Amino acid sequence: MGDARGSAGDEDVALRVDLRHFLVRCGIAWPTPEREGLGPNARDALTGLSDRRTFHAALREEARRLAARGGCSGLLLLDLDNMKSVNDRHGHAAGDAVLVEVGRRIRSAVRENDLVSRIGGDEFGVLARSAVTDRQLDELAARIRSRIASSPIAAGDALALLTATTGATVITATTDPDEALVLADERMYLAKGTAGADAFDRVSELIVGLLDAGQLGLEAAFASGVAEVATARLAFVDSGTGQSWWPSEPDQETQETVRLMAGEARERDEIVEGASDAEGWRLAVPLRGDGEQLGAFVVERAAAFAKADRIALARAGLGLGQALLRLHESVTARRRIAELELLAFRDENTGLANRRALLAELQRLDALGGELALLFVDFDGLREVNNRRSYERGNDLIRAVADAIEGSLAPGELAARLNGSGGDEFIVVCPGLDDAAARERSNSLEECLTTLALPDDIAPLYSGASVGYAVRRQGERPLAFVERAAERMRERKRSRKAAVKNP
Repeated sequence: MGDARGSAGDEDVALRVDLRHFLVRCGIAWPTPEREGLGPNARDALTGLSDRRTFHAALREEARRLAARGGCSGLLLLDLDNMKSVNDRHGHAAGDAVLVEVGRRIRSAVRENDLVSRIGGDEFGVLARSAVTDRQLDELAARIRSRIASSPIAAGDALALLTATTGATVITATTDPDEALVLADERMYLAKGTAGADAFDRVSELIVGLLDAGQLGLEAAFASGVAEVATARLAFVDSGTGQSWWPSEPDQETQETVRLMAGEARERDEIVEGASDAEGWRLAVPLRGDGEQLGAFVVERAAAFAKADRIALARAGLGLGQALLRLHESVTARRRIAELELLAFRDENTGLANRRALLAELQRLDALGGELALLFVDFDGLREVNNRRSYERGNDLIRAVADAIEGSLAPGELAARLNGSGGDEFIVVCPGLDDAAARERSNSLEECLTTLALPDDIAPLYSGASVGYAVRRQGERPLAFVERAAERMRERKRSRKAAVKNP
């Protein structure tokens, strides 16, 4: 989707008219800017919300009001996570209808005096005059995200289940509106980068839960767990020794189709995808343990499966296959469950700690107190390697960078991969470092990664890494700590690119 349109063709006009009539018949008011005290020319042509220019003007006016009278307001930016797949699969007319409904859901989640705008493409902004504290703003963001994801949205003849990422900041009497926009956008960027990891975290939690379940209700726990990971409405598990459905057995025809998909995934040892009879999508994933095909599971949902979903569910197939293999072994062999507990906290591609382990380590070190630094690493060239070579060679590059980072670790340090952020971001936790030592450590690691020895076919596509650092402040939350390190990394990246452009 492009930016908000100043004019539209006859078909788009007819679509908006039909949507207006539909909303009116349903008793839903069309959210025009006139209702928000705005002129007719301040309206986004598609959604009826205020447009980008009006939003920025309102933000500046709010800053002036707060400077004169005091008090606080909230600024929230929102970006849809999977809008591209809706447009690609169903067409832009269906995508337009989805954006209209998303705008309506956002408006329904805020208060009457809050301003909601479509500020371009699938990005929305909220000037929350009713949210005056960080907590209230967090609650508002959670309410909006929940409202958007509450039920599938009609996209043409199909349904799309959308989620959103938000970034927010409180505006005070001393806040510069442009700086507030940059801060909210950066927080949304950071949340976007780590949001994809949530599915991976749920896989880790699922493995741990399966170990806790033991032999009692094993397949039932498995089925409900993979349904949660996939945000599915139906799940089926064939563990090789038992079967289970979640939430309940479907009709006979669906059972037969799903079992055939599970058998195909197990036989081919690869993910099998297919459309469901209920205008949804199914994904069948093989279960493997120690290279042995054990079974498969199938999940069904209203929205298409994105690349991140496939990666997370493929990981579930490997990790849970290992868990099943161990749980079906003898009692003496169950001592190897410790290996699975390690797996739940490890990134399978690199062997480094995953995001779940990172947060656990930060919490542990926070309880201990003392100086603590974070290094935030981002390397360049993965997209080029994926596109020009292959994803397999991209994984080789990721592992080479991870090995170099791991080889640089001092005693007591921990390196983690932020899986789901594109795959090219890492965190190094460095206890006991003050600001000067953290700066030296980040410079040293950046130099190490810049001179990384790589195979000839991918070396020309790799252009080094940027490393930022932050030293923990008293009482600072982990997310804010990571965000400061990420911002310094982005500053380093801009400086490196400028140096290449203007040597």
